[in-house]
Amino acid sequence: MLAQTIRKLEQVKGLDRVVNTMNDAVNKVLPPGEVKDALHGKQLGHALHPMLIAVPIGFNVAATVLDLMGGERDRAAARRLVGVALVATPPTVAAGLADFSSLGKNMRPKRVAVVHAGSNAVASVLFTASWLARRQGRHGAGKMFSLLGLTGLSVGGYLGGHLAYSQGVGVNRNADRAPRPKDWTDAAAVSDLAAGPVRVEVSGQPVMLVRKDAEVYALGAVCSHLGGPLEEGQVVGGDDECVVCPWHGSMFRLSDGSVARGPATAAQIPYDVRVSGDRIEVRARQ
Repeated sequence: MLAQTIRKLEQVKGLDRVVNTMNDAVNKVLPPGEVKDALHGKQLGHALHPMLIAVPIGFNVAATVLDLMGGERDRAAARRLVGVALVATPPTVAAGLADFSSLGKNMRPKRVAVVHAGSNAVASVLFTASWLARRQGRHGAGKMFSLLGLTGLSVGGYLGGHLAYSQGVGVNRNADRAPRPKDWTDAAAVSDLAAGPVRVEVSGQPVMLVRKDAEVYALGAVCSHLGGPLEEGQVVGGDDECVVCPWHGSMFRLSDGSVARGPATAAQIPYDVRVSGDRIEVRARQ
């Protein structure tokens, strides 16, 4: 029943106006750059938001455990736990919004993400009310607000799990691609690269080939962020040559596939390249 419900949620076009308004607001406040890259988790090599969300969830659950199993002497500790969870909430929200704004034109995950954000927002309001009630000595009301907040947090957590595990938001699109071939393998003619980057299949792997001046580079052709075709991207830069994903603007260094700019967090698969006569040969990076 839950699976059917969430599939229906993915199709609710009535959410699109909220999605677009929220998306525009986030992109205005968080334009592409170092801050947004940090919120995506570029330095970590994977998404930051799922890691941060464990903090408010953990502290709020701990507070509820004290509410249910502790006594009067534990009230202050429970209040402090809720307070720490509230302090940890803003960076968690910021990271989630950064990821949301980089989902592109695919509305299905964005509709789910809006409800996910709304559920967590309601939960945050309830936990704030819990902390205020506890501070005023209304411990019964504080416990009630915390239990209600955990309900909202559970809904948000379920939707977040669907985004990550069913819709693949934040995952490396190349995680299941084993770098191959191990030996030098013919990929294309040198002349094929005259007009810009090209995509070829080498031992079953999609590979982007690009020639810049006297150098030829090869990277996995599928963008690690959301699967964009890198061979359709633009090559930019001076000493640090990069290819820009045409879908969401992720930049990858041609030399090693590392992320130069998000929203991608995982590097592209790099390949060794050599020119043999008028042919280009590649192999998995040694």
